[in-house]
Amino acid sequence: MTDQESALLPGPVARPAYDSLRNRGVEFRNAFCNTPQCSPARSSLLTGLAPHRSGVLTNVDGSSLGKPLATNVTTLGNVFRDAGYGTAYFGKWHLGDEQTGPKSFGFADRQSGSDTVSAQAAADWIQQQSGPWLAWVSILNPHHIYEIVDKIRSVARRTDVRPPATTRTDLSTKPSAQSRYLREDQGRPTLKYTPEDWVRYRSFYCELVEKADRCFATTLAAIRDFSNTIVIYTSDHGDALGEHGLPFKGPFLYDPLIRVPLVMAAPGFSKGSVRNDFVVSADLAPTLTSLAGLTWPSSVDGKDLSKGDSKRDAVFLEYYGKQHWVEPIRTIRTREWKLSRYSSGETELYDLKIDPTESKNLSMAPKMAGIKNNLDKRLSDWWTGMPRPTESDRRR
Repeated sequence: MTDQESALLPGPVARPAYDSLRNRGVEFRNAFCNTPQCSPARSSLLTGLAPHRSGVLTNVDGSSLGKPLATNVTTLGNVFRDAGYGTAYFGKWHLGDEQTGPKSFGFADRQSGSDTVSAQAAADWIQQQSGPWLAWVSILNPHHIYEIVDKIRSVARRTDVRPPATTRTDLSTKPSAQSRYLREDQGRPTLKYTPEDWVRYRSFYCELVEKADRCFATTLAAIRDFSNTIVIYTSDHGDALGEHGLPFKGPFLYDPLIRVPLVMAAPGFSKGSVRNDFVVSADLAPTLTSLAGLTWPSSVDGKDLSKGDSKRDAVFLEYYGKQHWVEPIRTIRTREWKLSRYSSGETELYDLKIDPTESKNLSMAPKMAGIKNNLDKRLSDWWTGMPRPTESDRRR
């Protein structure tokens, strides 16, 4: 298992398609989502903007506060369609109307269905293309981890899956929103989980990752010429995986939730290489555009990774809320430290070098005041200095 897999998965998984792509391109081992939630994270992937700039702050569905992506925001679909590419979107959208939404953002073809149906539809579409094309294939899994609530005792326990490194008792020193998430929200079904149940949870997650890889293999097999094709594999966010007794995703930004896989295979990228610079989901749009020789028509927050090292010494992340529960969080993560500030005024500070599982919250330790204040100032400077949307950021 590589360092990347060890950080993102609780045990070995069979991912031949992913491994094949990794051998063809570069693996980014410090990739982070801009926010650990489906809709706003997807908006960053598509627009190159941080969620508060894309306008999608939280999930877009009937039970959430999120507003759909505005049709005047530029996306990858717009840029590639306007450049004469055939464009298509397959699978989960989650940024507004599931059927027609992608067509409002430059994706001329739209097909949805199960993961296997979407993967095969994408493969068929790719094989039919005679000119340049852009296919966005959005596989739902491993998001079906939510099904674990009804089947926990029927899931087979993998013997090579590690149990969580942390437990629920750690929450006594954490911001109160995390305990509320367990008592009042989606964490409730897991309150009585035993250590064995968490291993089943994590085993099921590994199964879902393998299912996603089989779908990826279906689509990947349709590519006839890798020497002239850019392929990117990533995810919108991770999963709590039972660390700190937390399931799924919610008002917390622990590493298992915010780190994502990212592999890029493209002409000019060294095969089988690794990069350790800090990157975020918003980097995908400007990078893909640049690799294709195109120009993004407005300002973005992401960086063009095809130009080399991102030169970041930290990533800045955000979170707004879930369903009708608003709990804004701002986070700065460096290679050594992570500071999260909650709207309640509560904070978390972790020394990632000696405490990579984020067990000991140091935010109230007097000897950490200098480090905390420095990180907090950087976080404030980022948030207040982050430009808000202007007319030039909107598609006319």
